[in-house]
Amino acid sequence: MPRFSDPAPCDDEERLFECPDCGTRLCSERSTVTCDRCDTEMQNLSVPRPQ
Repeated sequence: MPRFSDPAPCDDEERLFECPDCGTRLCSERSTVTCDRCDTEMQNLSVPRPQ
């Protein structure tokens, strides 16, 4: 799988998202983002994972 550059750290008002299919990462102010490459909903990496 190709590795894309990591845009982190994001600005304070932005969240970091990652596509589960291709691994593309981006920062966005929106609450949901769709990957331009795969048309898949991206995962929000800025929220803590449950323990």
